[in-house]
Amino acid sequence: MVFEQRYAWGRAYRDGSLVCSRVHVKYGHDDRLGLAPHERRYLVARFQDRLHPTLRSELAELARRRGAAARRTAERMEPIVIVVDDPRHGRDRIVGRLEPPYTRRGDLGDVEFGLRVPAP
Repeated sequence: MVFEQRYAWGRAYRDGSLVCSRVHVKYGHDDRLGLAPHERRYLVARFQDRLHPTLRSELAELARRRGAAARRTAERMEPIVIVVDDPRHGRDRIVGRLEPPYTRRGDLGDVEFGLRVPAP
């Protein structure tokens, strides 16, 4: 059961270069028993606008793959930095690795990718 969820818009960077000018980020918190505190938080990202060609091809390949092949593809990808400017919560800088998509329907901008952030 999810008891907290919020949405924000941000930008994605790799090696200091802008790779996506509009990223929709969903923050969630899961209160299921047996999860460690760092496992309770989850992030989902949708890359909406002005994708760098390299990132576009990586996301398309990741969305095409399933199961173990998708996990291996995600592990080979470089980490990504998402900077969120939320008027209510301030600026948030998220450094993480993309995971296989949660949803695969529609265009690439509609696909929701998980974002794995290392434990603090």
